[in-house]
Amino acid sequence: MRRIFLAINLVSLVLTWAFSSQIWASSTIAESGNRLVISGLDAYPQITFILLTGILILWLTRYLNSLFARFLTSAVTLLLFATASPIWFESASGSLAILSPQISKATGISDWLGQSELLQDSFYNHLAADLFVIALISWFASLIFLLWARRPGEKTANLVTRIDKLPSW
Repeated sequence: MRRIFLAINLVSLVLTWAFSSQIWASSTIAESGNRLVISGLDAYPQITFILLTGILILWLTRYLNSLFARFLTSAVTLLLFATASPIWFESASGSLAILSPQISKATGISDWLGQSELLQDSFYNHLAADLFVIALISWFASLIFLLWARRPGEKTANLVTRIDKLPSW
């Protein structure tokens, strides 16, 4: 069972990285004719941190034997999951506002309403953004399942406290 979750985790990790590196939005500035494009990694720099931390957690799953360590690692994974949630909602909306920093550099206009009037031939890649979200959710789910899946030959956890292991005199 662990091998299946490990395979799902690695495949979804690669797919998450691939879909986030695709171009998510592009547009042309009407006045100058400059073409602006942005990928998911450029628009949301926290994706790189989330994926690298997830790789670290995946590596650490080999060494987590105690119940507390698994619980703590699951909490960190869920916090990473929460960190990624604003990306899902923004990518689901398909807003070209992710181009705002580039438009501001190119034109000097920092207001999105003014920037949106300068754009023409705009395109948002919903397929890459939506597949990124699906791959990211499957990656998080497989990481949680991998944390709690039993290892081959592992016995059930005996939940005892330290006071139970004191010598009796």
